Amino acid sequence: MFSYEFKPRLWPTLATIPMLICLLQLGFWQVERLDWKLSLLDKIDARAKGTPVSLPQDANDMDELEYLRVQVSGSFDNDHEVTMYSVGPNGEPGYDLYTPMILANDQQVIVNRGWVPETLKEVNTRPQTQISGDVTITALLRKPWGKLWYGPENEPENNMWFYGDLEGMSDTMNLANTFPMFLSAEKKNTDNRFPIAGRTEFNIVNNHLDYALTWFGLAIVLVGIYLIAHINKKSV
Repeated sequence: MFSYEFKPRLWPTLATIPMLICLLQLGFWQVERLDWKLSLLDKIDARAKGTPVSLPQDANDMDELEYLRVQVSGSFDNDHEVTMYSVGPNGEPGYDLYTPMILANDQQVIVNRGWVPETLKEVNTRPQTQISGDVTITALLRKPWGKLWYGPENEPENNMWFYGDLEGMSDTMNLANTFPMFLSAEKKNTDNRFPIAGRTEFNIVNNHLDYALTWFGLAIVLVGIYLIAHINKKSV
């Protein structure tokens, strides 16, 4: 017959304890991050689906305004429209139309009015997309964003934009009093014409549960290895 004896050794124990504490702390930290991310997602959902509000006067905290649903009135300055490369429905290449809107107080906002296919990049191929006169739109606020490390540079001289450089767009459009965030126009339920609006994607990664399970799993594995290494089988 055999019996089993647990006999821990000093140095493996001294090495295992801090490793276990570290793994558990990382796991609990990811649980805290998970709670924070879920709360953030709830806040964003409330902003994007709430009743539209007026354009904020203070945009210093853009994170708190991201995806806020707003309603603005003004006229589009079609002569200074620019196009940003974008993949459309079914993976078709095309462009988002970024058009400055002049508000009643002479402030300007840059509006992503929606997507058109490559064949309609040039303004003279789509006169029906040029809106004149005063209009009211509902849109979501979006922060400017920088170039991906592997992405191309913007080419204002060729009207080719690849990332949201709002300051650069403002300079190209000759704007002087630009609101520091983009507006992404909502799609009207009955409007299936170009440009196709309402294409805002809520790409907010939430992998904190996976990370927490990974750290806790490694902690369990560490404990298992420690026990196996320190349990000896003895003959009785």
